[in-house]
Amino acid sequence: MIDMKRTVMLLVLFMLGIGLSLIIAAQETPELTAEEILERTREAWQGESFHGTIRLEITLGGATKIHVLEIWTLGEDLALIRVLEPEEDAGSGYLEADGKLWYYAPLVGMAIELPVVALTDALFGSGPSLDDLSHGTLSDDYDVSVEILPDDETDESDAHWFLTLIPHADAPVVYGKLEIWVTADFVMEKLLYYDQRGAVLQTATFSEVIEIDGLLVPTMVVIESASGDRTLQQVIDPEFNLDLDPSFFTLETLIGGTDSP
Repeated sequence: MIDMKRTVMLLVLFMLGIGLSLIIAAQETPELTAEEILERTREAWQGESFHGTIRLEITLGGATKIHVLEIWTLGEDLALIRVLEPEEDAGSGYLEADGKLWYYAPLVGMAIELPVVALTDALFGSGPSLDDLSHGTLSDDYDVSVEILPDDETDESDAHWFLTLIPHADAPVVYGKLEIWVTADFVMEKLLYYDQRGAVLQTATFSEVIEIDGLLVPTMVVIESASGDRTLQQVIDPEFNLDLDPSFFTLETLIGGTDSP
């Protein structure tokens, strides 16, 4: 009888110890807010700065065309995009700086200022926008909410969070809503773009994740529009957190064709 009581007491103490450990662990790992998850996702996708080559294979109306771009970004407000291919467009490009957007074409010989809202337009009639290419889609122009996704062994998805982004009333964006599936490592897995009426405009699916300087970066994005157009976006030789100077992002650089900072 004494041994039985001792066994029961030890079992109770053991269970109490487990409970206390779980409470302490929960206190040591506080739950992230929706804003914190979005910020960590943005940091993983954008970094402090970025440089890389983007290859776009765009199928539009049944015809496929290849575009190759070189991109530099610094923070959320500075970006320079230069077209490398096709040959007839080589040397043209875009500059986002000082709250303005500029386009340069060698044949015109001058830079033209565009409305900033053009950042959210598909660059080649379909596929990614300038904001997407410069990794600026996840801006501060949205209110964000989060839902923790349950584990589902029958689902191949690794997504842990489901984020819903609703634009501020005065935000300079064309989307009515963004929905993002994010892994526990803060990697975007899927992104849905909605128009102002609640219809899906396009779906972006992210894959082929590699690690660069501690960041997990998808290097392949498949973009499918509601109309059936499709874009394969491949990120080649990406570099993050470079020592870029804001003085690089000027009209002189855009027009002069400087190869690197």
